This record gives sequence, structure tokens and C-alpha cells, in this order.
Amino acid sequence: MKVYTFLSVLTLVCACKTQNTVDSSKEIAVVSEHQNDKKHCPEGGNCSIKLHKNSSMVLKKDTTGRYYPVIEKGDGIVIEFKFLIKGPEGTADGDYSETIHFEINKTTEALNLEGEKLEQVHLLFGKHCFCRGEAGYYKVKDGNLELQKSKDEINIDVSFRIPEVSHKIFTIKEKIKL
Repeated sequence: MKVYTFLSVLTLVCACKTQNTVDSSKEIAVVSEHQNDKKHCPEGGNCSIKLHKNSSMVLKKDTTGRYYPVIEKGDGIVIEFKFLIKGPEGTADGDYSETIHFEINKTTEALNLEGEKLEQVHLLFGKHCFCRGEAGYYKVKDGNLELQKSKDEINIDVSFRIPEVSHKIFTIKEKIKL
């Protein structure tokens, strides 16, 4: 009986596979992907940045009172940075990732925000892993964001610290084509 239970659990674990889908109704541009870029992408992982044009980011709360972002149609630009370390092949919960989300008004040309003022752009850090007590989203209150936008590109320089959890991303410096 123990062997059958073990095989059932093993089959279930191997059969589980997460799929990422993209809503094609949103205008999304994958701007760049970096592999071990020493400027901001920690060793052993891949970094990517996405622009969600004509969007807004709504912070919602789950049943435990934790925040999570929902990207909807809107008048702004949502910038999403992702760092990912793929888990071993065949594991259901082996991936580790960190995300940074924030939203700017599409007419914004320059920003220089620090500390509590980061709330203006809803700067949000996410840690996604099988790491109880640390996984989830956190509002960034300890950091700064400098942004310059022209008609062709956005330059961002973000640095932050989340004292509640360990994390691998501390700085993001990017030039994003519009």
C-alpha cells in the first residue's frame, strides 16, 4: 500500500506543470533579456523587463491581507522587471524568481522618488518561491527611483532594500526603448 501511495504522489508531482499565458489584448513589449548581466542580474539567473503600455496596476489584497498586482487596461505604463532561476527539471516548485512592478503616467518625463514617496508609483517587490514566510509581494518603502523618459526611451535607475525578507535584486539600471 505504501508503494502505491508513493507512486501516486510521485506521478502527481511529475504531472504538475505551470503554464504562463499572456493576454494578447494588452500591449506588451518584451524589451530586453539579460543573462548574468553584472549591472543588475544576479549570477545564475536570467533577467527580463516588460513594458505594459496603456495599462494600470491595481494593488489587490488576498484573503490573508497580502498585496498582489493586477495589470489592467488604463492610461499609464506599467514596468515589470523579473529575475528568474529555473529549478531542476521535473520539479514542480523548484523555480525562484523576484519581480519589481511600478506604474508611471504616460505623460511623465522625469521622476526622482525616495522612501515613502515610492507609493506614488506603487513600487512593488515580489518574491516567488517555495520559501514559506517570505514568498509574496512587498511595498517598497526603503529605496529610490530615478526615471527619465523621452519619446523614444525610458531610463530607469531603481535601488531598494526589503528588510522583511532576503532578496537577490537590489538595483536595476535599464534603458528601455518605447
